[in-house]
Amino acid sequence: MRDPHAIDRPRFRLRWLIDRSTDAGGLPEWFTDPRWIPPGQGRLYARAKQGLYAALCAEDETGTVLLPAYVPGGVAWAVLAAGFDVRYYPVSSDLSLPLGAVRDRIEDVDPAAVVFVHYLGFVDEAFEELASAARSRNAIVIEDCARAAFSRDRAGRPLGSIGDLALFCLHKTLPVPNGGLIVSRRAHLPPPGRRQAEWKTLPDAAAVRAARFARISLSPEPEIEHPERVTLSTVAPESPNASPGRLTERGLARCRPGDVQSTRLRRYRSLRSSLGDDPVLDVVTPAAHDMASPYGVAALLPDAATKLRYLRALRRRGLPCEAFTWPPVHRVAEQRSFEGAEALRERLLVFPTHQRLTEADVERIASAIAAESADR
Repeated sequence: MRDPHAIDRPRFRLRWLIDRSTDAGGLPEWFTDPRWIPPGQGRLYARAKQGLYAALCAEDETGTVLLPAYVPGGVAWAVLAAGFDVRYYPVSSDLSLPLGAVRDRIEDVDPAAVVFVHYLGFVDEAFEELASAARSRNAIVIEDCARAAFSRDRAGRPLGSIGDLALFCLHKTLPVPNGGLIVSRRAHLPPPGRRQAEWKTLPDAAAVRAARFARISLSPEPEIEHPERVTLSTVAPESPNASPGRLTERGLARCRPGDVQSTRLRRYRSLRSSLGDDPVLDVVTPAAHDMASPYGVAALLPDAATKLRYLRALRRRGLPCEAFTWPPVHRVAEQRSFEGAEALRERLLVFPTHQRLTEADVERIASAIAAESADR
């Protein structure tokens, strides 16, 4: 479910259009800073799925790519478009990876590559062992860090430092309309093609600004995404090989990784602490260590109807709340056979805690959730 007017993430600011301080263009210095970006060859595409497609096309092999059963359809599109097949491994309903079951799938499928998703900016405890299991089968290890920009593990390494390929959807965590950063330590990444047209995003930016000022939602009664309406064609990008435009460059130049990481961490800890004793929510994202840059607090609701009620309640107040249904788009029966992933599609809500939110916003989110729980 996507609401283009929700304050679920930072947005490009209209006043940046008249500020000429970032007109030099190009990539900011932090793109090559090992504190924030994993080592390797980096390329910036308009979307991460375009970069994944390009990276897989650069591989001198084909075969099967093993994906988690809870994954966006765009990842499957990129794999299939690059000439690989797709199979799935289980994910538990608390977003963790069942070590034995995933290791068995790696052994059974013998994949050419395995994708591991660092859900909402956190690394699973079993990841490194499973990455080793994949490498023992000569599989490419791909780290999907879509919502994990500037997040590091407990050893201080940026997420994406262990695998052969790392994917970051910068537009999901930073104030830019586009930006899929791909970092490869294996195959040479081809440069992206023409610039993506971005001026059409400005009316949305103006609408979000007005709605945030008025504390209202432009979509107060959102609906959950209908699985039957999602296909490979609907998750395919407009162009398979585009680069971001000028607005993205300006937005990236204004990002200060240290400030982004520390603010996200504070907002996350504050909201997670507030929701810890809620009688209705089952919070599944873990306590955050000092180097994490969390996307948001994720919680399971008792059922789909309750999830929709909470989603609408927060959106009516102009507050961020997301439902990642991620409907299957290929080998649907196999993907739906994993119960943990089905529970996540049906019952999971995410309450973003990004850097543009204030402490007052976090308190309003917690209060709105508490009010809904009290009324249940």
